[in-house]
Amino acid sequence: MTSDHPTSWQPTRLGGVEPGGGVTRYRLDSGRPGPRLLVLGGVHGNEIGGIVGAGRVTLTDWPLVAGRLDVVPITHEAANLAFVRHGPADGRDLARTFPGDPHGEPTERLAALVRDELINDCDALIDLHTSAVDADLPDFAGSLHDHTPYGDNCRALALAFGLDTVWGHPDLPPGRTLSAAADRQIPAMYVESRRGGVLDATMLAHYRDGVVRVAERLRIVAPGTAPAASPLRRLLQGNGDTDTFTAAPTDGWFVAHVELLTAVRQGQTVGSVIDHRGATLAEVTAARAGTVVFLRRLAPVTTGTPLVSVCPEIPLPTPLESDPPPLSDPPLKGAAR
Repeated sequence: MTSDHPTSWQPTRLGGVEPGGGVTRYRLDSGRPGPRLLVLGGVHGNEIGGIVGAGRVTLTDWPLVAGRLDVVPITHEAANLAFVRHGPADGRDLARTFPGDPHGEPTERLAALVRDELINDCDALIDLHTSAVDADLPDFAGSLHDHTPYGDNCRALALAFGLDTVWGHPDLPPGRTLSAAADRQIPAMYVESRRGGVLDATMLAHYRDGVVRVAERLRIVAPGTAPAASPLRRLLQGNGDTDTFTAAPTDGWFVAHVELLTAVRQGQTVGSVIDHRGATLAEVTAARAGTVVFLRRLAPVTTGTPLVSVCPEIPLPTPLESDPPPLSDPPLKGAAR
């Protein structure tokens, strides 16, 4: 019998019981056909903002009108226990390992489990991250934005999340949760925030409310369930892969000469690497004109440490994209399930 109201969140263990060998999924099911939204936190074990942000979604029995919500607060449990980004057993980054290998190393097996049991069983994906403990990113929602119908669906989710900055990527690097979703044309987005390694009440509220706004956009919950979104202020477009950011040319201590979200010129000095006396060992310059979107916070660096990234900023449309474009029709594969 179909209930008029959702039941409480139901936890289920998927995979092994040992940390890193499985995950705990929390499900809130309306009992009615509709889209299936998946929220992942803790793909990087030391990004506790995404973990608690996802977890807080499960503290409320949201009044679902269709479909279901699946939330995994800690996706890489072994990395979280060690408070590190990579799998402690094999040194692999889960966010670079998809689609995984069920017969491979521990992180590869976990990626395959998440793909098979979670991503392939959803109609839309939100992956909650934060900046690392040693660097800052702005608060933003990111997605593929390649002007295809699929990319437009991903963009609609990112806009619906309701942050004032949205970053679009012309393509998706391999190995990510988003690329695993793209393999099956499942609309997907991710979120980043500054101040990694610490918890901030405002950021946690943004994460919870943003998830509910996306659920509203998918008609899983009724409009008006979440607070109103922030006005859109900034659109970024470019490569968001931290592996390609400007790196330290030598060992030393990094000093930033600009602030996050500063507009810079190509070739402008944005920082320097110094020695213990303060003497400059190397200058760090902007590789392009644009907006500073990644900035190293901790001073000690070695050759190859990512230091800064500059991303093009594109004009806001008129009228503003405060109302995301419609999802394609039918919007999601599970809408009739």
